[in-house]
Amino acid sequence: MKYVGIYWTVFAPLMKKSIRKRFNKELADKAIRHGKSEYKGLLSRADDLGPGNPMAMNAYFAYVFAGAWLGSGKEITPDEMALVMTDVLESRLLRTVFGMTDLNKMPKKWERDMRKYEAWYKAHGKDYPVNWVVNFDEALHQEGSYYCFTRCPICEFCQREGISELMPALCSTDEVMFRLQHGKLYRENTIANGDGVCDYWVVGDKMKNPK
Repeated sequence: MKYVGIYWTVFAPLMKKSIRKRFNKELADKAIRHGKSEYKGLLSRADDLGPGNPMAMNAYFAYVFAGAWLGSGKEITPDEMALVMTDVLESRLLRTVFGMTDLNKMPKKWERDMRKYEAWYKAHGKDYPVNWVVNFDEALHQEGSYYCFTRCPICEFCQREGISELMPALCSTDEVMFRLQHGKLYRENTIANGDGVCDYWVVGDKMKNPK
């Protein structure tokens, strides 16, 4: 993947603040000091997901956190790193960004976004085959957005890199992200846990007893 510095520039100070608060200054300094080169190294080895891929930001997001985790020398456990990720997502900056979406008012937002990715993949997937494979089942739920992935390049890459133990922490950020958009994620399976799919059923958080 091409190196994109903006992700590290934005997230590094937020990660450093969280690690310093939860652990100590020395570990925070170490994680960020070594993390940038780890992030660059991960990107240099990661599969090219293709220009204009609307899902690519998910990989950059994941590899920023993986870089800081590796930069710490894995002194932070995956479960602890999940807390750092939550701190970052719940920072004032990202609460503001995610809070601009209200899934109670836009219940089909994520289905529409995934349809856009589906269209991109149909056009470019032959050139960039290592990518997410998304599927829809409109009959499964009446409310919200439902889709599932049968392939995840982030999971495959983390397995190749020998850092698959971080995947559950990365997956856990989905729930936080949707919560910040006034939504709720119902999920039964993830590829990272050895299941065949990652399923997403996302509804507004004001909806009671969704179907």
